[in-house]
Amino acid sequence: MAVSKGTQEYLIESEKIVAFGVSHSDDEMRTALCGDVYDKLYDVKECVEIAEKLEDTGFDHAFIMEKLFSIKSKEDWEIGEAYAQAYAESNLNSTIPWGISRDLKKPGSSLPGADIIGLYEDEAGIRFLFGEIKTSSQKEYPPSVMYGEHGLKKQLEDLCQDEEIYKTLVKYLAYRLKKSDIWNKYQQAFKQYLESNGSKVHVLGVLVRDVEPKKEDLEGRAQKLEQFVVNGRSIELVGIYVPVDAISDFTQIVNEECERRSISDAKQ
Repeated sequence: MAVSKGTQEYLIESEKIVAFGVSHSDDEMRTALCGDVYDKLYDVKECVEIAEKLEDTGFDHAFIMEKLFSIKSKEDWEIGEAYAQAYAESNLNSTIPWGISRDLKKPGSSLPGADIIGLYEDEAGIRFLFGEIKTSSQKEYPPSVMYGEHGLKKQLEDLCQDEEIYKTLVKYLAYRLKKSDIWNKYQQAFKQYLESNGSKVHVLGVLVRDVEPKKEDLEGRAQKLEQFVVNGRSIELVGIYVPVDAISDFTQIVNEECERRSISDAKQ
């Protein structure tokens, strides 16, 4: 089931950037967390496919899943990232080919250069999608995660200016998509990327919050980023607001879903 589009809370006026905030009810949030967000968080589809292929080694499917893909409890910020990715795939014309855990070489390591790496498709064609995500319960508007060396502000500006980040991400996608069923889409995005001298990409910033929705979260950032909408580059900022103080419940909800699935699998 797709993640709900939610209720629009505000739309920031800008001639160059799309920026808005949406809210999810408690039911919409829980449906997302127990569905697409969970699947994205643990890369469920890929793990099941690998386990099925490894059954030829003589080991039981459930045994392989337990030994190779044991479910570890996730922190709220990790779940927030998966929430943003699942929302983007359901509602923002985005294809994000895998979950956040697939390429981790060790627990706590990071993917190269961006939280969101994939493809974006609209009437202008298919482009590379690069984005950043922050999760915050802070009551200030905007929250402190917008600022500093690792804040959303600097990360988005880097994604709009740093050619080396682009090159790294473009190669990263090529290595992983070259034998996939969306390789043709990668090629179309690559063509647009080269023809625009590396500027025609879609940059996405997502802020996951559990406070009352206010446009002050994104308004200043939208104004500052307008200068980077050049030569075919597009920028989108989205605030996703779950019920007040609900982020602290993310881990428990996901863990309960893990338990529910484990019981369900055991009965089959």
